[in-house]
Amino acid sequence: MATIRHPLTYRFPEAGLIRPGQRVIVPLAARRATGIVLHGVARAAPGFEIRDILRVLDPEPVLTPELLKLGLWIADYYLAPVGEVFRAMLPLRPETRRAKVLQLTESGKQQLQDFSDSMFAEVREGAEAEVLRYLAAHAGASLENVRAKFPAALARALEERWVTLDTVERARGRRPIFAVHLVGPIPERSPALSPVARRIVEALERQGPVDDHRELLGATRASLAALKKLGDAGFIKLHEAARTPGQPLAEDTTFPELTAGQAAVLERLTQQLADAKFQVTLLHGVTASGKTEIYLRLMATCLERGRSALMLVPEIALTPAMQAQFFARFGKQVAVLHSGLTEAERHEAWWRARRGESRIVLGTRSAVFAPLANLGLVIVDEEHDASYKQEETPRYHGRDVAVVRAQFANALAVLGSATPSLESYWNARQGKYQLAQLEERVGGRRLAAVEIVDMREEFRETHTKVPISRRLKEEIEAQLRTGAQTMILLNRRGYSWYLLCRSCGESQRCVNCSISLTYHRREQRLICHYCGYSAQVPTRCPACGSEYLHYVGEGTEKIEDKFGELFPGARVARLDRDVARRAGQFQHVLEEFRAGKIHILVGTQLIAKGHDFPGVTLVGVVSADIGLALPDFRSAERTFQLLTQAAGRAGRGESPGRVLVQTFYPEHYAIRLAAEQNYAGFFSKEIGFRRMMHYPPITALANVVAQDTKLERAAQVAKRIGDFFTAVEKRYTGLKIIGPAPAPLARVEGRYRIQFLLKSASRSRLHEVLRQLVDYCEQQGILPRSVMIDMDPMSVM
Repeated sequence: MATIRHPLTYRFPEAGLIRPGQRVIVPLAARRATGIVLHGVARAAPGFEIRDILRVLDPEPVLTPELLKLGLWIADYYLAPVGEVFRAMLPLRPETRRAKVLQLTESGKQQLQDFSDSMFAEVREGAEAEVLRYLAAHAGASLENVRAKFPAALARALEERWVTLDTVERARGRRPIFAVHLVGPIPERSPALSPVARRIVEALERQGPVDDHRELLGATRASLAALKKLGDAGFIKLHEAARTPGQPLAEDTTFPELTAGQAAVLERLTQQLADAKFQVTLLHGVTASGKTEIYLRLMATCLERGRSALMLVPEIALTPAMQAQFFARFGKQVAVLHSGLTEAERHEAWWRARRGESRIVLGTRSAVFAPLANLGLVIVDEEHDASYKQEETPRYHGRDVAVVRAQFANALAVLGSATPSLESYWNARQGKYQLAQLEERVGGRRLAAVEIVDMREEFRETHTKVPISRRLKEEIEAQLRTGAQTMILLNRRGYSWYLLCRSCGESQRCVNCSISLTYHRREQRLICHYCGYSAQVPTRCPACGSEYLHYVGEGTEKIEDKFGELFPGARVARLDRDVARRAGQFQHVLEEFRAGKIHILVGTQLIAKGHDFPGVTLVGVVSADIGLALPDFRSAERTFQLLTQAAGRAGRGESPGRVLVQTFYPEHYAIRLAAEQNYAGFFSKEIGFRRMMHYPPITALANVVAQDTKLERAAQVAKRIGDFFTAVEKRYTGLKIIGPAPAPLARVEGRYRIQFLLKSASRSRLHEVLRQLVDYCEQQGILPRSVMIDMDPMSVM
């Protein structure tokens, strides 16, 4: 779909055979593009040439009227090109693929006849004759296949123009998923089995039947061809799986008993669901208060009423655990959508929801666009999480889009969190949302006791910069003696923050971004966490040649190693995005920790989000104030949320939990109130700061960035935008514009960034100004890639 801001008009010769929401192929300048039909009939402006739609891709609309309306709202509110919005809404692989194919020409047919009539066998049976004979029998054969069979002969055939090379669209086949099981016992040392086949058989003997052959192939380093060969030999049985991979065969009908608080909240939400009208409720429940069970029962009621349900979670990492609960409760009615799936898996899950085969969709941010019909319930779990905000065009916020989608569908929206965003809690306080609260943990368990460790005192008494305090070490030793588990949170991955030359003071910086490179010891590389650039670790300073290089700070890798040294008898593991990128490793670590096989788990914020580990009775937070120094108005809020969520991982089983928070800034209200787990107190303090500084939710905020690979061009764009804002500011009262100024991250991914912050008490007025800016940039010929507009930014970095 073309990245344009306004719809285009095309003609379709066969009236009545095209409907809004269908995908089509259209000519766009000198190329072809995929588009979405917005209106069935439109009037063309006089004097303009109307071009024809080339092809309709779908027999039925892929976007319902409700989703079309939602896409247009996103394009308008977030000032995004409508084509980019619809691209984000349709994570579908194309129904067709482009293929290069070969055809015999008339000259080639005559040449084949000449070869066949030759009296010489070497001519009749030569490579040139064979390739022409092959193409005569296989018209439209792919270039890749023919080139592999006849490399030299094909080159001559093309040169002599005996064949033509064309590009065609071919239907894309569906790759089946097979369930696999052994037919019977296989004799030991069977000579019929190759080493690969033996690995497959041994894996099946160990673990029994598998529902998804891809998992078996990954574990045995085998191919589908090897599986089929075993099937042909009668050793195993393959049959196409009739259910979603990972989905249990039976549904779980056992339900935990609700607490009085859960029952009261569920009754209230059930009544709102029965009203069958748009409402928003913020469910503020302390950690381990049983919000998930309320979600599950509310969804069951929604299905009973004949409507569908959608639930969003902030991280792919949370989906498997949540997925298991949903599949156990609802079975085949659940479809899962997130970017961690393969293209084919996303395609299949999307169509199951579109066809009505799955009436519940569970997924991350982009699942908000799931094509569910008759939507009755939208749940956003951990609604405060910043990962709901997309940081590339279209820059939508998944939580806010979920609320708007519920509005369009006359559905109930439930926003759940132990640490609600200030925006959502403000809306509840103002009466825009309703507020439901769960103030006690399930089973009468107490919230974890939190102790603050002042690292300034630790330094004064020990004269060392060891990141692990004596108090934390003592508590972990006690944990190991009793067999209890510990979680350690440090929200910075890698081994060290950066590499510093002690002679000249230079650090190794990214060539694309204005930030130092992080040292990752496992890869033995210096890596940028913004653009992915990496460099070798130097033995001498590139600036002055000194060999006195020093690794500054500590990340999760270093802390993992440190705990391994301090507690050699303990099994220590790490969980961060570096681990999550390795296929299957993230889930493996979680399962091992849940089974009690790991004693100490070190991780970033990923371990603080929604996990339920009953064996964890101690959580240690290293460098709790690491985020407070960031030049961002949300830094205190993020710190409070992270510490509170981390504390919520302790004491979820029968034993009480304890939390140790190490900080150099124990007086800061975000740390002090997080230790008290006092959300109301934090909200009261933080909202005063936001009101004084005119930040959300008191005002509406937009971030406008002029950017370019050349600093002078970025400055020129910023100058023209600044001129526009100077004129606009005089016409609008209550509009405050800060800038231009270099962004806190002045260069990212090779682009220099100059920033404007716009604040207004009126959201509609701010939006009007931004629309005028878009029009102004188009009139001035400023390229869209040179201006980034972020409405309701989660960060101003």
